[in-house]
Amino acid sequence: MSAQPACINPSATAPATFPAVHFPIRAVLWLAGVTLPVVALTIAVFFLLVVGFDLPLAMLVPALSIASVPLANALLMRALGNARPALSRRLGHLHGFAIGTSILFTLLLLPHMAAGVAGLRYYGAGLLVLAPLLSLMAALAMRRLLEAHVRLPAVWPGALLALAIVGAPELPQAITQAGVHMASREAPTTRANGLRLLRSLGNQQILLRLCDTGNDRLASLTDLFMITTAGTTASDARDAYYRLTGATYDELPDSMKDAAD
Repeated sequence: MSAQPACINPSATAPATFPAVHFPIRAVLWLAGVTLPVVALTIAVFFLLVVGFDLPLAMLVPALSIASVPLANALLMRALGNARPALSRRLGHLHGFAIGTSILFTLLLLPHMAAGVAGLRYYGAGLLVLAPLLSLMAALAMRRLLEAHVRLPAVWPGALLALAIVGAPELPQAITQAGVHMASREAPTTRANGLRLLRSLGNQQILLRLCDTGNDRLASLTDLFMITTAGTTASDARDAYYRLTGATYDELPDSMKDAAD
């Protein structure tokens, strides 16, 4: 008697026959939910190795979170091919975590989605920017197909965990980067909104680091996204700091500059 897979356990209450998912639908779900995230992660790692960035240890958690997306989606696709599928709580929470990760990265890349769509004409390169959104759509479609026949574990515990451990550390960085980016625009209204964002929610230490190196030093996922799309320069950050405080970065004591490193 063969052992059952760890995450997929047929039960007597499952339907006698599970309607087969047509091959074109399965192919699209595999492409969007599994293949594309793997390719995007591989290219990102290769890019960082070629450029020669020293990855901080804090980047390990986001990297593992990204890897959970194709893994969880592949396990769910395996369940779709099972005639009597029943998903364990462990797989349910893992897939919820992957959905939360996809939501987070979709939000981080949202300002660059238009560039991703435009980049589709360049041998489909724009798909890399659209990978989080497409993998999220594929994950939700997989669950929809299964939920019509099988009771699935709740998705929200895993999703909240992903948003907490991956999103919370990125939030101050993303807000400060967005504020600097807006404050460096030519439109007066956009500049004013950027300064207002920095004044209310920005992080001073992150702003000072951007004044020193811009995005030249990789410290977070937000830095990585900005490097590959619309990077923040030290000049932009210094200009925003002057508009915000009335003091120039060069006037600051070395102790304040060193504290931001």
